[in-house]
Amino acid sequence: MNMPLILLYNLDTPKGAKIRRMCLPLGLRTRLVTPEEYGLTLGELAEGTAPETPWTGETFGDEMLVLVNCPGPLLDRFLQGFRRNKIPAVYLKAVLTPTNRTWNSVALHGELVRERQAIAQGQGAHAGQTSGKEGN
Repeated sequence: MNMPLILLYNLDTPKGAKIRRMCLPLGLRTRLVTPEEYGLTLGELAEGTAPETPWTGETFGDEMLVLVNCPGPLLDRFLQGFRRNKIPAVYLKAVLTPTNRTWNSVALHGELVRERQAIAQGQGAHAGQTSGKEGN
């Protein structure tokens, strides 16, 4: 019932195809999330709900992964697969939690970007905002 699933954002690309192929032997289903679905909550996306109306708000171009129902050992094998298959890292990753399952994709993306910036600056996740974009 609660099959492991990876939600893929902005990965309808050769890199995304490699990730999807890597997931098959792990028993991981994958789903490409389109910008029209960004208004759905992460919980709805995980359940396969279709949007009643397409999202017309803010979107993003960053690659992002959301791991759903992935127990630790499977998560480890998934992450090791990137190294083994020489797939470049996807920097924005999250595990579906009771807290974030009510967020939409744009909210999660914003939170992950803020955390990444804070880590890059050696601060706590909510310490401060920066303008300017950072590289990888």
